[in-house]
Amino acid sequence: MADELMIGGTPWWRNVNMAKIEEAQRLSQSQKSVVMPDPPPVSSVGTPIALILSPAAPTSRPTSAATAPVAPLSFVPQRRTEMPADDTMEGGERLEIDMSNPALPAWYKDIGLDKVKKAPRIPPGIEEHLNKITSGIKKCNEAAAKNMPPSATELKKINDGIHNAFFLDLSALAIRQKGLLHNDRGLPQVFNSDKIDYPWYIKEDAAELYTKWWQKDTNPDLFRGIKLGRTKNAKIGRESAADKLDPKYPRKKGDFHGDGHLRNGQWWPTQLCAVRDGAHSATVGGICGRTGGGAFSCVMSGGSYPNIDKGTEVWYYGTESDDPSRPSDSTQHMIESCRLQTPVRVLRAFKMTTEGPNDYRPKEGMRYDGLYKVANYEVKNVAKQVHLFHLVREPDQGPIRNSGPGIRPTPEELEALAKAKIEKKFLA
Repeated sequence: MADELMIGGTPWWRNVNMAKIEEAQRLSQSQKSVVMPDPPPVSSVGTPIALILSPAAPTSRPTSAATAPVAPLSFVPQRRTEMPADDTMEGGERLEIDMSNPALPAWYKDIGLDKVKKAPRIPPGIEEHLNKITSGIKKCNEAAAKNMPPSATELKKINDGIHNAFFLDLSALAIRQKGLLHNDRGLPQVFNSDKIDYPWYIKEDAAELYTKWWQKDTNPDLFRGIKLGRTKNAKIGRESAADKLDPKYPRKKGDFHGDGHLRNGQWWPTQLCAVRDGAHSATVGGICGRTGGGAFSCVMSGGSYPNIDKGTEVWYYGTESDDPSRPSDSTQHMIESCRLQTPVRVLRAFKMTTEGPNDYRPKEGMRYDGLYKVANYEVKNVAKQVHLFHLVREPDQGPIRNSGPGIRPTPEELEALAKAKIEKKFLA
């Protein structure tokens, strides 16, 4: 960086780091584990970022006589000349739908009324669940016309119908026959209703199902687009999963900030499935981003450093660096997000390691829990360039779906996963 402060011809941050590296190396033999910090206080809304990132921000229990410094706002380390290989997936399709007034997809419009009239009857088992949605919407609209609240019975029917619809082996023609993508009588009547007070979690799931069908995706398989494989793993003494993306299956891009086409609580059985749908971009890595733009998403999963998870606030460890003079590339993405204040998508995995008990991890798989801002961070291990990031959930996103009637994964999702583990001999 041209305007970077230089000390003796060397960037200032390199002098600081190298001074600390020798001390960290002396302590490395005695420090077998990282001592967790006390949770920092919540930053008030509107606090200037210069104050948020001041050295007085999170307090911690010192691990030695010298406490690791909090990196200042101006700390934007340089990139390595040769970037290491990573597992970030390139390519994919961009999915953009105006959910406030969605336009019918081309495939749906191409099925005219003449084809609908001549179409064979929908199988009874499938029609039963689709009718729960259509008849429930109709009766809720009728109640609204009489200035009456929606019936709890009808709301439950719609909720059950939506959850089962994800796993119906149905045709695109059946969706058109029932008018389920029509704005005036289909799923948009749920997630865009200004007359009926549908529960927020029903709105989210209706929008998720609409997005899936809008793409003409009627495949009920949880692992659609994934080639399941198995390989012998000497480390664990048994076979383990060796899955990969099917290059012929249309995959969604995940290199964007914000929710995009994703919904609060959206769930996947594995990280690879989340990559398929554009929630994340790395098949194994926990942080995805772009140089200069910050992180797009991060996954709270298993690791050497137990994170702290308080729901709307988390303290998340970046990755170790193979270069003691600068953070890893993924850690730098998070540093940039703190500087730029760009939102980061947070996904929780059921395998995530945290300090103490955790009520927020999903029962299985991986769940999208909304957008978080990187409020501040501190360096916890200078020799390995390990950073601890404090993330705060953005307001007005709906609750985290770890309990209650809106819990994800749903019973239907758990049942489908249990069935897949038996039929496909899937190893999580």
